Amino acid sequence: MNRTCKSLFILLMVFFAGVNANFLQKANSYYENGKYKSAVKYYKKAAIQGENPTLCYFNCANAYFQLDSLPQSILYYQACLINAPDFFRAHLNLAIAYYSLNDIGECIATLNKALTLEPGHEKASMVLAASYRQAGAEVEAAILFEKVLLEHPENEDIYIALGEIYRDLSDVDEAIRWLSQYPSSGKKLEYVFQLLADIYKTDENLEKTLYFLRKAFELNRENKWVYYRIALLHQQMGNEFLAFEESKRGLELFPDFAELALFTGNCAFKQEMYNEAERFYNHAYKHGSAGALVGLDNIRVVRNKQREMEEYQ
Repeated sequence: MNRTCKSLFILLMVFFAGVNANFLQKANSYYENGKYKSAVKYYKKAAIQGENPTLCYFNCANAYFQLDSLPQSILYYQACLINAPDFFRAHLNLAIAYYSLNDIGECIATLNKALTLEPGHEKASMVLAASYRQAGAEVEAAILFEKVLLEHPENEDIYIALGEIYRDLSDVDEAIRWLSQYPSSGKKLEYVFQLLADIYKTDENLEKTLYFLRKAFELNRENKWVYYRIALLHQQMGNEFLAFEESKRGLELFPDFAELALFTGNCAFKQEMYNEAERFYNHAYKHGSAGALVGLDNIRVVRNKQREMEEYQ
């Protein structure tokens, strides 16, 4: 199951009944301990014995979801809703199961039913907006996300979603506006800075791109790929020497980073610093870069030509 589906499932609830029924108690115990196959077995037995079938079907569906058995999960949510058609949480869980199977049409229909039971429910509205986005209805998704944000301005994920949507719609100003409102204490601030860097890069504002890449790296100095992008950006801005110096510093932080060593060698080669280039190509090759062999061959070609020129003279 992909990360999006798992993160959506965090929104869900499992209900345990405080009853003396033997099978249901066993099922709940297995579920709480992550033994979902055994939980399914005993929820089914409990339902057959009449031990709160609605609850048994609901929790059995949740257990199947945890096992990535989504079709079975859907069947048991549906069975639960036959017994309790106004059970809001079952509608929401069923919608998320449909979302997980990429059955977006059924997901949207189910969420609309859920929202008639609890209008404006934050989590259901969030999943509905995500479903619109998945279906390619980005404008409708943005409208719904903005509506949810009016009631829940503390919801950090909405700022990111709106930034991504408007980026995809090529509305740079709106994308930046929403991302700029992301809380400075937010858990995904590093990603927000990277997203802003991407947007400014698309808009060909390389100074702003560099600024936000540096901000992202300040938050996570172990992210070697952000550092690589910083070094590469210097080159794209036409400053080969600064790219070389930046990448050398990066190798002090990430000595095993073969791609950065290869890039450093290429920067040195372009500046005709062949001894330096050779050193970094060898470093890159040592750490697994096959591309370093091309660089080393290029150095041999250059040196052969230099010797030929010296002999000719």
